[in-house]
Amino acid sequence: MFIQLSFQRTPRWSLIGSRGDPTGMSHARVGGGPTHSCLTRPNRSGDSRPRLRRRWDQRPIDARGGAGRFRIGLMHSSNGAHPRIVFLVAEEVGDAPDEGYVKVVQELTRALGKKATVIRHLTPERPRAAPDTPRSPRVRTGLRRMRALLNKRLRAALAETRPETVVYVSRSSISLTALMRSRLLKWMGRQARVVMIALQPRSQSWYSRLLSRMLWPDLVLVSTNAEVRGVEALGARAARMITGVDLERFRPPLAGEKDALREKWGIPTGNRVVLHVGHLTGGRNLEALLPLASRPGITVVVVASSHLDRESKRLEQTLRYAGVMLIHGYLAHVDEIYRLADCYIFPTMSTDYAIAMPLSVLEAMASDLPVAAMRFGALPERFGDVDGVVLVDRSDDLIGAVMTLMAGRPSTRKAAEVYSWAAVADQVAAT
Repeated sequence: MFIQLSFQRTPRWSLIGSRGDPTGMSHARVGGGPTHSCLTRPNRSGDSRPRLRRRWDQRPIDARGGAGRFRIGLMHSSNGAHPRIVFLVAEEVGDAPDEGYVKVVQELTRALGKKATVIRHLTPERPRAAPDTPRSPRVRTGLRRMRALLNKRLRAALAETRPETVVYVSRSSISLTALMRSRLLKWMGRQARVVMIALQPRSQSWYSRLLSRMLWPDLVLVSTNAEVRGVEALGARAARMITGVDLERFRPPLAGEKDALREKWGIPTGNRVVLHVGHLTGGRNLEALLPLASRPGITVVVVASSHLDRESKRLEQTLRYAGVMLIHGYLAHVDEIYRLADCYIFPTMSTDYAIAMPLSVLEAMASDLPVAAMRFGALPERFGDVDGVVLVDRSDDLIGAVMTLMAGRPSTRKAAEVYSWAAVADQVAAT
């Protein structure tokens, strides 16, 4: 079960059920029995101690706004023990999970909710600026995110729920201001252990490295062994974190399904299809797809997220002119696009433009697609010797890698099966 602390001018608690639970009230198992929960509202004397316990499968307690603002009371299990409470904090999360950071937040919340009571606090997504607007300096961005956490409501929620663990998914990875925010959460969470998740490698200035020694949370989870060694050298306790994939949603196609999906999406059934999923932005090295699109018998498909920058319009024109098929915006059924493809390509070179363990690569492998990619982020450590994954050092070598993979048609599903979100939750909950 997880509970979302919505971030609004008129604050309210909202209960959010797991997938497949239309009532919004999901069941969690604690100590072998269903969790009992209590939501309380203060009485006239200000006493908010729990007065009522109910099972979620009885008449549910309305946790939406209304006559009063509900608080989270004590959580009770059938054997009298208190279930574990995890408080997850994430930054600038919108409704559409069309980027790696948001997917990690959503899937990690869902997986942790099967093991503990998860209270989630999300700061609101900023209105997206025009594509030609210059990016804000990192210091200004960090201070803005700091202000978003400096609110009485978050502090009160942490004091009231008394979580054992606070999981902070840092959007700016290991920056000085992100470490300051983790220290702020440590202060507000009192006795809670703070686990900070950093999805992208970040270089630090000498003064940031010096100050970071005083700001480390209880544990930092990073994507590569090199990052683990780097932050441990600065005095942090660190571990390498795996990221996951929904192995039920992303699966190999059934017999005849690939052609049926191509007809549905208007993609030639006689061609071989090479797929890329990600942002249509500068820095993603999408120009590397152009030579591939000019080859006869090959259709290049790019599923582009809703994130744009000043290069997006030019990139769209260039790719379309070369014959690349573009699908814009968040797709709820993007798993179908993976199942209709023959190969996945990941041309991005810099970890400034994608998380170190690209989720799209895991989704492609779970769909049994061979992968041609740059030697990027965590890919060499995870898949450098995996059959069906070819990593290259130059963009020009991607084309040859794709052609070799499509000729051999190796299977990659088995290599992806260890990357379930349940395994990620086990790692985070066990730390």
